[in-house]
Amino acid sequence: MNGFERQKEQKKQSIIKVAMELFKLYGFKKASITDIAQKASVSQVTIYNHFGSKEGLAREVVKTILMQILEMSQEILKQDMPFPDKLEAMIFNKVNIAVDYHGELMKIAAQSDPELRQWIETLWQEKIQQIMHELIEDGKKQGYIDSSLSDKMITLYMDILRNGVFANPAVFDKLEADAKEYKALNYLFMYGLAGKGR
Repeated sequence: MNGFERQKEQKKQSIIKVAMELFKLYGFKKASITDIAQKASVSQVTIYNHFGSKEGLAREVVKTILMQILEMSQEILKQDMPFPDKLEAMIFNKVNIAVDYHGELMKIAAQSDPELRQWIETLWQEKIQQIMHELIEDGKKQGYIDSSLSDKMITLYMDILRNGVFANPAVFDKLEADAKEYKALNYLFMYGLAGKGR
């Protein structure tokens, strides 16, 4: 990467950082390109040149957020702690981020952006599945997850749930209204209707 390309990338990352701050503060709909340009000390034209539209900028913000969640999850996996604590920490991070961004950006990812959906699918296949696999293996070793369940069945189960969420974007409204429901959904995913005490 030459000097010009490096400077261009730094400016792009600066705009994304400011957009994240303003989306978090005001929500996606209320934060304007004018506000973002002013705070990032760039012209609106520069933002449109980099991202094409406000939705294009939101796409890059969602990618950045998801990569942060991924990195946090990888760090949690490395920790020497009981499985329920790891699960709780991962859920806590996701719930906080969903609440911080008013659920709006995840709805954008789920609804109207095929390019972002494809990026998320690739991330799922290449990175997230591996993290989930390691977490589940840890849960099996510690006796919290049924060791007779095959990786194939667990992956299928996760795919069904994931596709169900993307097929029903209204679920984000429900989760946004009460972050406890997001936590309960994750609990249901891990322990089923019988609960962990069975």
